Amino acid sequence: MGDTINTDGREALINKLKFLVGNGDILCAMGQIPAMPAFSDTVICFLDALSRRLRQDFRAKEYNDILSYAFWVRKASVQKEKERHINWENRMGRGVAFHIAPSNVPVNFAVSMTSALLAGNACILRVSNKEFQQVDIVCDAINALLKEEYKSLQGYICIVKYEHDGAVTQMLSNLCDVRVVWGGNQTIGLIRQAALPPRAIEMAFADRYSIALIDADYYLGQDAAQVAKDFYTDTYYSDQNACSSPRLVIWFGNKKAEARKRFWHELSALAHRQYELSPVQAVDKLDSFLRLAAACGEGQIIERNLEDSYLYRIEMSVLYPAIMDYKEAGGYFFEYEADSLEEMIPVLGKACQTVALCGVDEETVRTMIKQKGVRGVDRIVPVGKTMELSFRWDGYDMIETMSRIVG
Repeated sequence: MGDTINTDGREALINKLKFLVGNGDILCAMGQIPAMPAFSDTVICFLDALSRRLRQDFRAKEYNDILSYAFWVRKASVQKEKERHINWENRMGRGVAFHIAPSNVPVNFAVSMTSALLAGNACILRVSNKEFQQVDIVCDAINALLKEEYKSLQGYICIVKYEHDGAVTQMLSNLCDVRVVWGGNQTIGLIRQAALPPRAIEMAFADRYSIALIDADYYLGQDAAQVAKDFYTDTYYSDQNACSSPRLVIWFGNKKAEARKRFWHELSALAHRQYELSPVQAVDKLDSFLRLAAACGEGQIIERNLEDSYLYRIEMSVLYPAIMDYKEAGGYFFEYEADSLEEMIPVLGKACQTVALCGVDEETVRTMIKQKGVRGVDRIVPVGKTMELSFRWDGYDMIETMSRIVG
């Protein structure tokens, strides 16, 4: 469709866009803009300036996700990432990266943009039509920098909003060399109705889930309040909407009963103090459990705590992939007592993204995954670190995938 769109047709499609950064002229010229080398000094300095500006913005101080992003893109952090990449001197951008950001993680668009710019690409980013002040704060900072000392990068960034429109998505896809789709299986299916140019590649971030492994004996020797805080950060902070938020807790060790009682008590108390539970979340959690109970065979659900709407806890006697079809947000957890790592293999399929550990040896888990040929699990991190920003996500090295080698 794209190459057959006449000037009037393209203008009509561009008029459907709301530009937060950039404009229609910049967008139309992106197909001809030069690719940049990977880890361009200009981009690194731009990101460092963006970091400083965000940290100085009084509005940003209310949002931990902005502050985390600002810390992540400072020059010292990016330089460490540059040193990790071998032969980065021979890498250049593929051209234009078109990003479709998720609707439930406000700062994700900036994270995706960062990887693409460091890979050497120009960026078109579609952000959600939902109103998030975080998006406004980051875009304000980008606009200020592009108008001042970083005018040379004006042609490399367009951030837009638009209603779901296949023709607009096709137009933007026609411009790109990399398409980055965040937002789940349904979103990916809709976006893939828009064809890509022959040499373009796509990075799709589908619906995933994550789990946590806790050694009960180790946990009982730790600061229970701190572990609860770390787990709260991994889960409640994002309403469990992030793919990296654990939904299943698997217990190992000898003192499981004692550890479980302390762990859930501390987490519930913290949720009551800090989490804002909406009535619809309470109803959705009950509905999800009732559907699960109807689908389960006799004896599959051992124990359930449904009295506290802030924390649903469902202990299973057996693990199987379909459990995750009954996931819910805002404090809804499955748990399982295991004697060996192999017992969790049924839930380590392609949809499993992150395994968070508390007292369980990382290398032992990694070895089991390799030996059993597990199709899922892209990240193994400590409890409390599942939401940390990274240039590696869902098994992709973002910068390497979005760049090309000039050999």
